[in-house]
Amino acid sequence: MKKFLTIFFITLQCFSLFLSSILAIIFYVCFDLNFYKDFYQKENLAKTIGTTSDNLITNTQNLLNYLNKKEQLNTDWFSQKDILHMVDVQNLYTLSHNIMVYCIIAFIVCTIIIVLMLKKQALLKITKIFNKVLILFILVIGGLSAVIAYNFNSFWIKFHTTIFTNDLWLLSPSESNLIKMVPEEFFISLITKIIIYILILFVVMFIGNIIIRKKLTKKQY
Repeated sequence: MKKFLTIFFITLQCFSLFLSSILAIIFYVCFDLNFYKDFYQKENLAKTIGTTSDNLITNTQNLLNYLNKKEQLNTDWFSQKDILHMVDVQNLYTLSHNIMVYCIIAFIVCTIIIVLMLKKQALLKITKIFNKVLILFILVIGGLSAVIAYNFNSFWIKFHTTIFTNDLWLLSPSESNLIKMVPEEFFISLITKIIIYILILFVVMFIGNIIIRKKLTKKQY
């Protein structure tokens, strides 16, 4: 029974750590205003959509603040359909943020339980399971990356039809400043950066775990 509980709590601990790390990276990249500025400058977007660079940045900041529930969307810039769609996006963001918080709490609680159960053997047991769970996450991220690289448009449509229960996400560039601000090329760059950051973090974790386990194993002899 103790062996089962040990495996269960360590697996849950690792799962919580990896999922919260993924969400933290997503939030970090998505709320990095410099990323938007670099994309706008690279694509000369302000001129393309017929506005000024300052106005574009101001409304981008307004969009990010809205997701954080700090202010309402600018109705002079965003269309009614933009605003209705962003209500769904804000709800998705809130749900994801709550999941991240719950995962962090679960990680802390599991760590405490594992230490109380295993005491000095806790870290050694964790390192034994850590990379096994991590490999599953790396395979999932790798598989998702392959799907996105093969056909981003198909992935993007499937993502929206799965996540959202309405068609408000189907925005027209002729009517929506939101879709003009963040066209498909923007999301390709955004998701690519997120995946790269996640894979770098996971590889570092994987190598770090191997090093720590080797050191702990040597101390056993």
